[in-house]
Amino acid sequence: MQQQEEIQIGDVVWLKSGSPAMVVDGFHQTSKNFYRCFWFNEEANAVSEYFNQLSLTTTKTELQLVIKDKPKEQ
Repeated sequence: MQQQEEIQIGDVVWLKSGSPAMVVDGFHQTSKNFYRCFWFNEEANAVSEYFNQLSLTTTKTELQLVIKDKPKEQ
């Protein structure tokens, strides 16, 4: 069985498969093994989703999100 990494609310985490940096904000109501994480998408909007603890790591991954500048309105 895979050992679970110790993750706390407020930690910066990444998906083991690669993702932007995310902040752990809470737990799922029915399962403490699922963490709610927040990050900013390409449009610089805050996004949240629940992820299984086994899919997260506190070690920075290589995949990084690049935020593009929005076109200026004329």
